[in-house]
Amino acid sequence: MRKILILIVVVLLTLILFSQDKNHKILIKKATIVPVVGETLEEGDLLVENGKIAAVGKDITALAGTKIIDASGKFIYPGFIDGYSHFGLAEISAFASTVDIRELGKENPELKVAWAINPHSVHFKTSRINGTTTALVAPAGGTFPGLSALIKMDGWTFPEMSVKEVATSFINFPITPRPPRGARLGPERETKLDVTAKLVEKIKDYLKEARHYLELKKLAAEDSSLTPPELNQKYEALGPVLDGTLPVIISVEKAKDIELAIKFVREEKLKAIFRGCVQGSKVAAKIKKAGIPVIIEDLYRGPSEPEDGYDAPYRNVAELAKAGIMICFSSGTDPSIGKDLPYHAARAVAFGLDHTEAIKALTINPAQIFGVDDRLGSLEVGKDADLFITTGDPLDLRSEVTHLFINGREIDLANWWQNLYEKWKTRPLKE
Repeated sequence: MRKILILIVVVLLTLILFSQDKNHKILIKKATIVPVVGETLEEGDLLVENGKIAAVGKDITALAGTKIIDASGKFIYPGFIDGYSHFGLAEISAFASTVDIRELGKENPELKVAWAINPHSVHFKTSRINGTTTALVAPAGGTFPGLSALIKMDGWTFPEMSVKEVATSFINFPITPRPPRGARLGPERETKLDVTAKLVEKIKDYLKEARHYLELKKLAAEDSSLTPPELNQKYEALGPVLDGTLPVIISVEKAKDIELAIKFVREEKLKAIFRGCVQGSKVAAKIKKAGIPVIIEDLYRGPSEPEDGYDAPYRNVAELAKAGIMICFSSGTDPSIGKDLPYHAARAVAFGLDHTEAIKALTINPAQIFGVDDRLGSLEVGKDADLFITTGDPLDLRSEVTHLFINGREIDLANWWQNLYEKWKTRPLKE
């Protein structure tokens, strides 16, 4: 009984402390405020109250009890949103027991990554040091790997972190095999290319089965004389995808696959988001016409085809944006380098992407793509106080994030990388 009482007291104290931390007021003064939506404000003030942005302007008066942060000479940006990650699903890639990014089987559309996310993963701390406050956590493996979750980068439990428990579904599109160097396009090659189309037909057949199941279920609900089909959780999970209320992320890379995916999306009437599109610039007009946004994979990669040129992945981003396609950046499948999210944007800027568009692709664009722009992605009154203070351009390696806030709560920036630095900095030297 005593242990239960102690546990209750600990929980209540934690809730009280968390509530106090969230509800107190913070006034950040004299910073260059980059709201993303709207004009940059020089020497501006930003007030945080009850976890929300309460005011943005100049010479805001601080009431009693307000914490004041002097940000003179610094910049305030909305928190960055990582468009695709495995945060909380993989700890040490070399140890299988710490990796939970996929399930057995090819069709698992009902599985939620929310069930597997470890809120205490070391990668949350190491990845938010450069301004990332929100991330899409995605499953992998199979044709239908499951359902992603959109989460904040801090919290004791998943419910505390959750922005959307179910943010998107996924379809891993088949990839056209690349011909060997010097090979000619002949009957054998054409046969290999036909394999991709056949795999797409299998995906369409699976969706057809799901539609048939859902139609039978609907008819049985309307007519009590009909027997409903046996419950199928996989088909149930595809219902929101098939009626267009839940977006589906489709991974594609080469131009031919992208064209095939556009046709597939149109015929199946899906609300799609493409991921990858390394050769997207070759068919940018078609992607734009289809109205499909693109999640850029991490830019630690080479070209899809050698003849595209070494810089093709970086030029591709700028060309997609110039075509009017909404893009956002992602850190990719390795959580240990999630901190590099803004540097992928920096690479794209170095190869032609407009800097302002790059910042949008880290903030308001992903917020719009995932349907949370009413809460996240810009510094506007009423939105979640997810933001950071930096000494300079966040795409510049020399800049340092000095303060970071999630839901109006200042987050400790101490992390594993810093701990290692502090440890080895004090290593005794030989005399």
